[in-house]
Amino acid sequence: MSDKKPFIVDAEPKEAYRERFRFWQGCPTILRTPGGRLFAGWYSGGVGEPDPENYNLLVRSEDEGMTWSPPELVISGRPEEDYIAIDIQLWLDPLDRMWLFFAKISCAPGAKPADPDHWTTWAMVCADPDAEKLQWSEPRFLVTGFLRTQPTVLSDGTWVMCAYDRSSEYLCYARSRDMGETWERCRAAKRLSDTFDETMILERSDHTLLMFARDEKPLLVRTESADLAGTSWKPAEYTFLLSGCSRFYLRRLKSGRVLLIRNDSSRARTDLVAELSEDDGETWKYRLPLDPGSFPLRSVSYPDAVETPDGRILVIYDSGRRTFKEIRMAQITEEDIMAGNIVDYSSYLARIISKAPGKPYDEELFRRKTEEWQTWKKSLTV
Repeated sequence: MSDKKPFIVDAEPKEAYRERFRFWQGCPTILRTPGGRLFAGWYSGGVGEPDPENYNLLVRSEDEGMTWSPPELVISGRPEEDYIAIDIQLWLDPLDRMWLFFAKISCAPGAKPADPDHWTTWAMVCADPDAEKLQWSEPRFLVTGFLRTQPTVLSDGTWVMCAYDRSSEYLCYARSRDMGETWERCRAAKRLSDTFDETMILERSDHTLLMFARDEKPLLVRTESADLAGTSWKPAEYTFLLSGCSRFYLRRLKSGRVLLIRNDSSRARTDLVAELSEDDGETWKYRLPLDPGSFPLRSVSYPDAVETPDGRILVIYDSGRRTFKEIRMAQITEEDIMAGNIVDYSSYLARIISKAPGKPYDEELFRRKTEEWQTWKKSLTV
């Protein structure tokens, strides 16, 4: 066993991590601090996902998302130790601490998703995200599984983190009753297929739980529990909500309405929409198109969002991970969604906040790395 730290955390990233050196980028996340600073993160590195050269990056904005810094933090794995770090996820907890979650993936030859330690969720915490210079805790292991969505705080104070686990036949998640110090693995209903679940949980007004999950079919799956403890999950079933076989976003807003962002498509990751429910996710009365995308070159996927104190909803997503190579952002309000179009003067759609070059900065290097990546991927199952 190596005595090296499990990840390389670089707080002074060099020029090599700038946009012009990226061959692809995607899977973004967003956070707003109590002081109004925005942080965004996504991952890149190498020529695809996963790749031994993958890394997670963090950028900030001091002007409500108009401009963004170069990467100020980069987290990468150690492929020589047979693991890599991917899929950053940001979250502001009730104590106003910024959590930076990411996944550790085994890249040893023959590694399989069914291995319990193939995917694990790790985190770093910043106690004061409004400080000029951020101070981070050391990365620590949290749970088996893969987190790709924001945690949820239930009314009894429990934190729920939906780190899914492909070594289990169940839709899995984790609970913390001590503000993130320890996490207990839990399971909901049996999965309907073997895929990237990327579940999210909503506490309904009657204190029951609703869980949505991604599925290999282009439909969201749902299950529900009659109690906050999650001891009575019903069998999972398909909804009529299309998802484009991609990640979605589910969250209750301060108004009490429920926000759902998804791909309203049966064939591809196109037609990204935001919807509102006034009956705890049973029906979705209001809808705003965010970005139509285009098939097959410009998929629009992996939305993450945060609500500001004044009711604005900031949405981040990727657009053409390997083609257009864009990270995009929208700023909308509930009034926009209810009207079905932009009505608030401050709202906007599809703003590009990061774009890597369409043409590789070094085409010969890109060709060689692509060949190496394809050979490497044949050695493992992810």
